Amino acid sequence: MCGRVVLESDLQDILKRYMIEQYKRFEYKKGEGFPGDNLPVIIKEDKKVLDVFLWGFLLENKRVINARSETILDKPLFKNAFFTGRCIVPINGFFEWKNEDNKKVKYRITMKDENIFSLAGIYKDFKDKDGSIKRCVTILTTEPNDDMKVIHNRMPVIIDRRDEELYLYEGFDKSILELLKPFEKGRLVIKREDRVRYENVSFF
Repeated sequence: MCGRVVLESDLQDILKRYMIEQYKRFEYKKGEGFPGDNLPVIIKEDKKVLDVFLWGFLLENKRVINARSETILDKPLFKNAFFTGRCIVPINGFFEWKNEDNKKVKYRITMKDENIFSLAGIYKDFKDKDGSIKRCVTILTTEPNDDMKVIHNRMPVIIDRRDEELYLYEGFDKSILELLKPFEKGRLVIKREDRVRYENVSFF
């Protein structure tokens, strides 16, 4: 699962990293991102565009922030979004928790060779309680790699730089499914942080 991300990079750093010339709106808080926050995302509309979506699909009174990649084509909530609404969530790192001595200990995960890296996301529009339409994003998860399995039994799908264009491809190719796998071993940096509590969110 992935319940917290962190993005501290400036707008210009993100635009340069992904070679983006167009962005729609860019209001988000730097630092730790929580479910329900605005997250910067990269989508493909003829060319790459940077936008900001709410984190979590709106389902009744729940906010669904993750989608299991193994069943992405089996769940009606996610299937169409995966075909037509794939996106990249740029981050500097994410957080995961490990049970240690009956306590949840927080770990920060970054990448050794990339300051900004990409999580696989999907997006779609939902009607909020006030009747307004919100564009929302959820992050795909997969089995943990050898680095992550000592902390948790899930991890977000990380899209390698060389595969970003394929994942954002506006059509659908079966080779995209091959990207939904545990990330390469040895490229992550995992550091222990302070203990925090979980929010009331739903994981699928």
